[in-house]
Amino acid sequence: MLLINELRYITRQPLLWLCFLAAPLFAYTLSAGLAVEGSDAINQLKLHLVALQMMQLALLTGALAPTIFLRDQIHNMHELVAATPITFRKRAWLRLSALVMCVFAIAFISMLVVVTQLLSNGFDWHIINLLFVNSLFMLFPNVCLLSVIALWFCQKFSSALVNYVIFAVLWIGYLLLASVTGNPILAGSSIISETSYQLFIWLDPFAYTAIIASFSEPQGWIVAFNRVLILLLTSLIYFSAVASNQSNSFNKPVKNAVSKLQPVTVANASYRPAAAQSHGLAIFITFYKVALFNVLKHPITWIVLLAWPVMVFNSVASSAAYAEPLSVINATTSIDAISHYAFDMQILFGCLLMVLWSWQISCYARRFNMAELIAATPIKTATILYSQLLVLATLVITFSIMSFVGASLAQWFIDSQYDAYDHVYVLCLSSLPLMLIGWVTVCVFNIFRSTLVAGAIVFVMLLLKFTPVMTYLGLTHTFWSLAWTPLQPPSEFWGYRASISSYWPYMQMWLLAGISFILLTCVFSHRGAGFDRRAVVRKDAWLIMPVLLCVGLFVQLHLHLVDEKPLTNSHKREAFKANYEKNFVDWQHKLQPQVSHIDAKIDFYPQQQFVKFDLTYTLKNRHPTAIKQILVGRAGFYKWTNVKIAGATQIAFYPDLNQAVYEFDIALKPHETRQLTTKFDIHQTTLWPASGHQIITPEFSYIRAVPALPTIGYQVNYELTDTQLRAQYGLQQKARPLASTLFNKQQKRPKHYDRITMSSKISTAAGYHVVTQGKQITHQREQGREIFEFKTLTEINNLPAWLSVPFTAATKKHDGVTLQVFAKKQQLIERSDAIAVNFQAMMDTLDWFKNNIVAYKPKQLSIIAAPPFGGTGYALPQIILVEDTVGFRARPSDDAGFDQRYRRVVHETAHQWFGHEIGNSVSADSAFLIESMAKYIELVVIERHDGKAAMNALVDYETKRYEQVSRMDITEKMALIDSTKSYEQYSKATIVFAKLRKKIGDEAIIKALNLVWENHSHPNMPATSMDFIFALKEQVNPQLSSLIDKLFLEI
Repeated sequence: MLLINELRYITRQPLLWLCFLAAPLFAYTLSAGLAVEGSDAINQLKLHLVALQMMQLALLTGALAPTIFLRDQIHNMHELVAATPITFRKRAWLRLSALVMCVFAIAFISMLVVVTQLLSNGFDWHIINLLFVNSLFMLFPNVCLLSVIALWFCQKFSSALVNYVIFAVLWIGYLLLASVTGNPILAGSSIISETSYQLFIWLDPFAYTAIIASFSEPQGWIVAFNRVLILLLTSLIYFSAVASNQSNSFNKPVKNAVSKLQPVTVANASYRPAAAQSHGLAIFITFYKVALFNVLKHPITWIVLLAWPVMVFNSVASSAAYAEPLSVINATTSIDAISHYAFDMQILFGCLLMVLWSWQISCYARRFNMAELIAATPIKTATILYSQLLVLATLVITFSIMSFVGASLAQWFIDSQYDAYDHVYVLCLSSLPLMLIGWVTVCVFNIFRSTLVAGAIVFVMLLLKFTPVMTYLGLTHTFWSLAWTPLQPPSEFWGYRASISSYWPYMQMWLLAGISFILLTCVFSHRGAGFDRRAVVRKDAWLIMPVLLCVGLFVQLHLHLVDEKPLTNSHKREAFKANYEKNFVDWQHKLQPQVSHIDAKIDFYPQQQFVKFDLTYTLKNRHPTAIKQILVGRAGFYKWTNVKIAGATQIAFYPDLNQAVYEFDIALKPHETRQLTTKFDIHQTTLWPASGHQIITPEFSYIRAVPALPTIGYQVNYELTDTQLRAQYGLQQKARPLASTLFNKQQKRPKHYDRITMSSKISTAAGYHVVTQGKQITHQREQGREIFEFKTLTEINNLPAWLSVPFTAATKKHDGVTLQVFAKKQQLIERSDAIAVNFQAMMDTLDWFKNNIVAYKPKQLSIIAAPPFGGTGYALPQIILVEDTVGFRARPSDDAGFDQRYRRVVHETAHQWFGHEIGNSVSADSAFLIESMAKYIELVVIERHDGKAAMNALVDYETKRYEQVSRMDITEKMALIDSTKSYEQYSKATIVFAKLRKKIGDEAIIKALNLVWENHSHPNMPATSMDFIFALKEQVNPQLSSLIDKLFLEI
């Protein structure tokens, strides 16, 4: 009966029903986001349940615990309840049971939502069985553990605020711990220590790490040990909480209470009404001081403000010099330090603190039972509200100062190059969104009389900001995330160039929206007492103006975003691809001419951030029959440009898909050519961060032909590959052909490589240099502009690119090839050392290929230091991009067995053969011949240059990477030849080739590669992975064929 009474009480609480509503909704969106195509259903369910419980349980328990454990204190009934015959032990047990039942029920319903989604593809008893096993041995013990922790803290401190903070710390702390133990649910997580990982498998308080580890091998005994240990820990915490009750003051008798009572004499007094006087500034300052004092006097505030700089110090001191695994930055700067606290920790913790402080500031009068009295005073609502907003602004500034102190001390500790301006500048930029979030939260608490409703709205705001819930619901837009801006971490290469221009348009819009919301709050605030708000009257009509202005700015910014990048989100891109395939899939089998030559006239304007293109394509019919029609298109990221084809007329245009059909007046005969001309401008986007393969800035300009230039014929790469998306858009399913089987028959492969020649005349601003494919023919200055002319001497892979950079090249001649390294600040010792390493890697790779396979045909090869562009290295024909930090500012760490800078350049140089000579014309079979073969070149060149120990260190490094990632992979395993997973293309390939070299040596591999080049290099029929396997088997004894099959063709 007592338990039923407890349940009756909690089921009358709106918070419980809010949790019952929100938790399953969150489960639905989380499960949709974690769905992995082609994965094992059982492992996928395990992953979903772990993710769900990891994200939900602590938050649910922390939210519901005060409502149950502190109900007596909340209603000021704890002294009376303590005097009843029901003992605290019994009362605690009843309320603990009620909390466990409620949290378990909510979590179980959420798990049913996940299971329902997985069963949509077909019923499976194994899934049902796993659901109940997980509920009994995972969910229930974890709920009990969290509930007794809540009981202990509620009993110890009798404060809802302390409980919320403790559970927020537990939740965030566990997520941080999971991120360093390789939890696949958290983006960017990795195992930093194998010992710590193995220990965490045994001692993870929730056993999530053991469950994830079971993807690769059974962990039954470990899970059993963990559950027994957690049961003992739960019991210990429970008995500790119950035993500590004796220290509560209200259970102790009050000695000599009556004797201490003193008579009270009430003096005669007369009262008269007093007229309210205007003391605006004095009252404002008083409210400000009282609100600030109430926040600062709380121990939680001091703990946070003192612990935060310690956290920042630890993050900066331990990570500022990190460049990549086995590499550290030579001379760290304040910009390096900023990147390790201001763009992740600062935002997450700052938002949580804004919510906490906003609640304290807005509701402190209620907690002290002063709300009605304050609401009845003749003080303007604006005075109360503005004082709260100023308090929050003060706290944001204080929080930022603590960040500044922690980061500055860390830089002093690691002897880093210090610039206070960088810290202050970034902290100011990041503080504005935090302040705005805090102000909006204060307004929400002032508008809604129910603290529960206001808290629910704030929770939804945080959910939209930090989770992709709206994306899963198909409502993708950055405007759903309050105070979101595209601000990105600065870099030493170009400072704040990447996103500062896009920051202010967003911030202006958000500030106006915040101010409008504040004005509305001044009118409709309940003044902290929960009184009815006044009715809307005619004089409030002026409030429409800021609202309309705010809506207008949102619409204007959205239109500008769409204008700069029409396919603004993934849903638009998916729809574009689906519509493209539906309309043009028949063109896949229609013969089309190929581009054989490009004449490019290009004008770079780095300061103005745009480029002018004037292109002439030479189209050649390489087929035995005539071609009457041609499909010309442009990627959906760009606007259509005027295209003219000699002897052809446009007969159809599809503006939504950027495609046009041209018909030749006289059919294009075999081996006949025609000219296609087009002119267009490309502008650097101002509302989108600068990244990828289109960057036009004063510090670095780079345009790649794909996707900027017009295309000819049907583009297979536009097709959707995800089976669920194809079904969603009504497309016929297309199974990805396996490389090990599809091209065994010669007639199924393409007949030729896609090769072009190119002439480029490029102008740029004075003092800038140009890099592109081909030999530089001339360089002159006219009318204050640099003009370069280039011409390819041999055919190149059809992937041209053009760059303009404001720094000069270090140059070396090697065996008739001009090697260039473009890097900033070449006079610095660490950069000059990196340049020497890059030169050596290029020369060693060129020598190896010349001595073993075929010499490098072009007469130049360039490396360019680049800003962050989405990778650390990228190879174009005759051009290699290397990210500046890892390529030119870093050096090997003390424990590195090889030089990552050298390895990377060897790998990218190898792509001049594997990628731009062979391996690039069979779309379904490109991973192995490009990436995996380049890993083989890493092994042989590093061993030749640095010795066998360095090569073994590389193998050990890749083995560790492979083991860490593969144990988290729940998708179907594939043979190396067939795999498209990056960790298998790189890490597994290194392991496989190391084993192969040990068994058969390099001679057989080199002979096989020579055979592939002899039969399948341009202009022969393109090579496939199986060509290499067949050639390799020809070079070894028949007994070793099974070894080759095992390494390359078996899982």
